[in-house]
Amino acid sequence: MKTLLAGFTAFSAAALAAGACVNAASASPLAFSQMQAQSISRAGSVADSLGAGNGGVYLARGKAVVTVTDVAAQEKAKAAGFATKLVKHSFAELTSVKEGLDSVKNVPQTSWGIDTRSNQVVVKVYDAASPATAAKVRAAAAKYGDSVRVERQSGKLSTHIADGDSITNGQYTCSLGFNVTRGGQPFMLTAGHCTNLGGTWRGGNVTGAQIVESDCPGADSGLLTRPNGTGPGAINTGQRITSVGTPTVGEQIRKMGQTTGGGSGEVTSVDESVNFDVGVLNHEFGTTAHTDHGDSGGPAYDGSAGLGTLSGGNTQTSYFYPLSREMSSYGLRLA
Repeated sequence: MKTLLAGFTAFSAAALAAGACVNAASASPLAFSQMQAQSISRAGSVADSLGAGNGGVYLARGKAVVTVTDVAAQEKAKAAGFATKLVKHSFAELTSVKEGLDSVKNVPQTSWGIDTRSNQVVVKVYDAASPATAAKVRAAAAKYGDSVRVERQSGKLSTHIADGDSITNGQYTCSLGFNVTRGGQPFMLTAGHCTNLGGTWRGGNVTGAQIVESDCPGADSGLLTRPNGTGPGAINTGQRITSVGTPTVGEQIRKMGQTTGGGSGEVTSVDESVNFDVGVLNHEFGTTAHTDHGDSGGPAYDGSAGLGTLSGGNTQTSYFYPLSREMSSYGLRLA
């Protein structure tokens, strides 16, 4: 098994992740991804202009759908060239419901986030939740009627970092997410629950990397120095990362991690509050991508757009912390 900081090559032998990222798209996947990203951005702008008529945006067969709560909003979205869907709840209403559920504390092994496709806040209760926790969360969800859907999920949520995996401090393995800069200096972005462990990090040709930022729980971001200089921002498949994207329900993503290598999945929820045993991680986006211990901090991306860094999950769901929030919080730029 390769060691710490799987996520990039191109600039060094730090190609630490196992496996290759297979792109099953047609002849021009990069062009398609760029077109899809532009469509998401335009749809988001149109949805934002609808005010209370905005139900949110999701992707269907790669095309953006604007959900609306009234006919006037629907006509405006159609005039902008987008497919529409009439829904009951506005995005503002769903956000308010989600924030109301955020007041429910001390409920590990549960989560809730917004599914714009079903026009609901989806509450997930994992098998590992205690009966008391499950009852508490279900009771809170019931107060919001049909704006909430409760799902039972198998397994146990865990942050994907494993005791006993080999890294420089002899305890843990994580994956590098994105190569970034701040003030012209090179840094490496990974998960905060990794950097919370302390120590001096290394991987590939990188040695002596020091922790300069570490935020978890709440956020899940960690920033490490890159003592041997910088290089291009690229996944270790060679895929360049040149922009920061907005995760959208229905979007197909790629991921990379040192344990499970490359893979794909679909965004199923946004702005999710996930109650890991380490604490609540806010603003995560849920995906169907398969990840495992040691993949923590690894990147989620769509073509050349970086989307987030892995926090964890179970065998069916993986949660990522949005790259946009990490870049803004730490004042970063992509390499």
